[in-house]
Amino acid sequence: MSTVRWTVNGMLTVGGVFLVIGIIKSIYSGGPFLPFVNPIALMTVIGATVGGLVGPLVGKAIGNSRD
Repeated sequence: MSTVRWTVNGMLTVGGVFLVIGIIKSIYSGGPFLPFVNPIALMTVIGATVGGLVGPLVGKAIGNSRD
């Protein structure tokens, strides 16, 4: 896979994980969902950024292990 594909996959995967974790934490808190939208969005952006940076590194490692 190309670097761009690994970057997009990393962004979507890690951003999605952070999104799901944020939603689950807000549900378990027992309060209303609306006050947690901003922190959930912030965590999703952080997760997508980390995933975008780490995705190509993981892709290269996987590519090297297959060779």
